[in-house]
Amino acid sequence: MITRRSLVRWGAILLQGLAAGLAPSALQAQTVVVEGPTQPVLATLTPSLLVRAIGLGPSRPIQYNLQVSTTPDFTALVLDSTFNSADSTLTVQITRPLPSEATVFWRVAARSFLGPQALSNSSGARQVPAWLTLVSPNSPLGNSFDVRRPLLVWKTAPVAAATGPWRYDLEITVAGRPEVAANLRDTTFRSFTDLQANTSYRWNVRASLPSGASIRVYSQGSFVITDPPLPTTTLLYQNFPNPFPSAVAMATCFWFDVGKDDTGVTLDVLDLRGNLVRRIVPADDGVTRFDAGRYGRGAPGASSNCDDRFVWDGTATDGRTVAPGVYLARFRANNGSPTFRKIVFNGR
Repeated sequence: MITRRSLVRWGAILLQGLAAGLAPSALQAQTVVVEGPTQPVLATLTPSLLVRAIGLGPSRPIQYNLQVSTTPDFTALVLDSTFNSADSTLTVQITRPLPSEATVFWRVAARSFLGPQALSNSSGARQVPAWLTLVSPNSPLGNSFDVRRPLLVWKTAPVAAATGPWRYDLEITVAGRPEVAANLRDTTFRSFTDLQANTSYRWNVRASLPSGASIRVYSQGSFVITDPPLPTTTLLYQNFPNPFPSAVAMATCFWFDVGKDDTGVTLDVLDLRGNLVRRIVPADDGVTRFDAGRYGRGAPGASSNCDDRFVWDGTATDGRTVAPGVYLARFRANNGSPTFRKIVFNGR
C-alpha cells in the first residue's frame, strides 16, 4: 500500500536527483559492487577491497557496512564494520587479521542519507593463509643435524602496515621443559648456546601482532644433534616415541652406541614373561658385529632422526600385531650383561 508519507519521501529523493541532473531511471539502479582478490588463497591476512556505490544519488555522506563471514549465509561473522565516506568509490583496507586457514566471504551494504540500503552480492570463497608456519626443522619423522646450533626457520603471512609488525617468542624444549628462549623480530634463529648431542629437542614459536592477536605453533617432530666423535661406551638409549604409535610415528626407534670395534650386538623385543616377540638386531641385513660408532640415528640433514633398520612397529616375528601393553627391549654386547628398556605399545 502506498502511503502519503512514502510518496512525499520518494518525491524528495526524485527532486534531489533531478536537481543534480540525474534521470529517474538512474535513481532506481541502486547497487554496490565489491572487487576483491581473485586468487583462491589470499596473499595476506588483511586484504583490501574496492567498493563502488552506484545510483545512491548526491546525498552525502554514504554509510557503508562491511561484513566478512566464514559461512556464505553470513551467520558466522568475523568482521562487521560500519563507516561513513563522501566517496562513492573507495578502497577499504581490512586491518583486523582474518582467521588462520579459514574460508571467508565478504559483502558490503551502502545507503545515502535519503536513500534505501543497497547490498552487494556475496564474494568468495577465499582461503586465508596460515598465520604462522614452521619451515625447518619440521619433519613429522624428526630431523638430525651434525652441528650444535642448527638454524630454525619459520614464516608468517603478510599483514597491512597498520596491522603489523609481527613479533616472535621462540622456545626450544626438552621433554616439554624450555631449554632456550628468545624474543625476535626475524623469522630465523640460531641458538646462542650449543645444544646437547643425542638429545631429542622440539621447538615452538608464538607470533603476535600489536593488537594482541597471536598464535603459537609447535614442531611436528623432534630434532637431534648427532655427535661426530666416536663413543667410548657401549649402551642402549631409551626408545622413542614411547608410548607409540604417536601422532607422527607408527614405529618406535632404537639408538645405541658401540664403544669398541668388532662388537657383537643383539637387540630383542620381549614380552613381560621373557618370550621373544621380535628381533631388531640382527636386522634384515644380518649384521651382528659393529665397529665403534653411533647407530639408529637418521643421516644428518635427513627428514627423519631414525634409521629404519632399527625400529619396531608393534608386530611379532610372524607379522601379526601384538596386543597393546608393556614390552621390554633387551640389548646385549659381546654376550655381556643385558640392558633393558621399557616399551609401551598403544596398539593399532
